[in-house]
Amino acid sequence: MVKVRFAPSPTGYLHVGGARTALFNWLYARNQGGTFVLRIEDTDQERSTQESIDQIVEAMTWLGLDWDEYYRQTDRTDVHLKAAQSLLDNENAYEQDGAWWFRVPPGETVVHDLLAGDVTFNHDQIKDFVIRRSDGTFVYNFVVVVDDADMEITHVIRGDDHLTNTPKQIMLYRALGRKPPKFAHLPMILGPDRTRLSKRHGVTSVLEYRKRGFLPEAMVNFFARLGWSHGNQEVFTRDELVKLFSLKRVGSSAAIFDEEKLRWLNQQHMKLADPSRLVDLVHPFIIETGKVTEEMWSAAGDERLTIGAELLRHRCHTLVDLADMMLALFPVEIEMDDRVEIDEYQRKLISEIYYAFSEATSFSYDSVENMLRAVLEEGAASLKTSGRTVKEAGVGLKAGGASLKDVAHAIRVSVTGRAVGPGLFDILSVIGKRIVVARLRKLLGGTR
Repeated sequence: MVKVRFAPSPTGYLHVGGARTALFNWLYARNQGGTFVLRIEDTDQERSTQESIDQIVEAMTWLGLDWDEYYRQTDRTDVHLKAAQSLLDNENAYEQDGAWWFRVPPGETVVHDLLAGDVTFNHDQIKDFVIRRSDGTFVYNFVVVVDDADMEITHVIRGDDHLTNTPKQIMLYRALGRKPPKFAHLPMILGPDRTRLSKRHGVTSVLEYRKRGFLPEAMVNFFARLGWSHGNQEVFTRDELVKLFSLKRVGSSAAIFDEEKLRWLNQQHMKLADPSRLVDLVHPFIIETGKVTEEMWSAAGDERLTIGAELLRHRCHTLVDLADMMLALFPVEIEMDDRVEIDEYQRKLISEIYYAFSEATSFSYDSVENMLRAVLEEGAASLKTSGRTVKEAGVGLKAGGASLKDVAHAIRVSVTGRAVGPGLFDILSVIGKRIVVARLRKLLGGTR
């Protein structure tokens, strides 16, 4: 049975490269009906921290990468010592200056990599190496072999920066009398400038993307596409990835981290998400604006918020965008992305709309539509601008009345803060009578 592991060192946050490695291992295990192990490699006690362990676990949980077995390397010191002692006993290792050194045998090691093919390493280029430091702690290359062998890991899927470690590890497997696993070294991830991805390219911490309003399913989709492909398909659900994933579809070329692509993918997943879930997710982002209180949030009502999220999500790339747009649903000051200038004719029309809305007993979609259309149908006949006809005033008309486009832009921007968005009747009915009337009053000068 397939058994894989993700083995991060808890010396910092879970970064993009580590998350991609974790995901590929998780997908392979789930695709093959195998076992996924999370093993914290905390033998570097000077640099390892509990905070980093907690952060790694939190990031994995957020991404939905559940594990079947969990270990901490420091809990296995007795196992490591026993294995190291066996190497000393059979003279595959020796002690020098308090440290234990592995004796590199003559010859060569061929790494049969599932992605890169066969890679040959001549032992003349590899010096004897330390497996146990003089302070009694064990070195990565040694403990990783002992643990992988003891846990019966069948496939080691990791970044190609570990390829040069592999011949040393294969030598250790042989010296311990254990069969090496199969290896697959993933191509590196590059920034847009085609250099290795690093902090200078921007955010690399997985949980920072959560703070920036990205959905976990979008991150999983994006990470999967960093080296793996399935035809021309770009958007994948988690279930689709599990079903389709194969190491044979992992390319050998470096993957490019394109944040614009990530934003686009997040937008697609926001369109696919359950609106009620989006409401739960956007809640803290709206509260963090400092404009909406918990009391205001509760007063808005789940149904209204859900309808609002469903209407507004289509133009949003992140939850931050959605939070910004959903502020229009609350009785707060909103920022406008366009200037609103109305002539006298538009002012008179909007004034009539304002009075109709103020007296409305219902503010449903149908009610809003009927009120708007009733005012507009009478607009051309009853309203004139400075003694001129409506036509002379340059206002577009529909047959028998004023056109919605005569006032739609001004109403939309003043009420929602946006020049574009969902259908006007939809968004007005969701925002509600009280807020719509208040914002129209402000548009008209606040004297009504």
